[in-house]
Amino acid sequence: MKRELGPTWSLQDREAGQRFANAWEEHFRAAGEQYPLEPAPAFGEDTRVTQLLNQQAPALMRYPNVVGVSEGIRTRGGVPTGERCLVVYVQRKVPRDQLSPDDVLPRGVDGVGVDVVEVGAIEPLPASPKTGR
Repeated sequence: MKRELGPTWSLQDREAGQRFANAWEEHFRAAGEQYPLEPAPAFGEDTRVTQLLNQQAPALMRYPNVVGVSEGIRTRGGVPTGERCLVVYVQRKVPRDQLSPDDVLPRGVDGVGVDVVEVGAIEPLPASPKTGR
């Protein structure tokens, strides 16, 4: 018996998701890459961003509303820019003027940009009855 995973997405949410997916596919096509991409070997700028992630993730996770941190590619208006950055995932974006100065995420860390992405609440899936995981 299949279970429906929540939340159920509105037509508007599904259309926005499709536009986002299309923007990423166009980004990779324009870059001459095949989709899906294989992970690139870490060197140069990639190594620097990875090291910065390892150093800064604990501090970034202490900000209110932050639910995750990763390395990634900055997006602007739902379109990938190609700029390597730290991606900070928040439950919901809050306007800067509604935050105390100590609660505002940095725009960058040690010369690497920070992209804030709203992802909603993150909840673990229930354990599978077959595997217990």
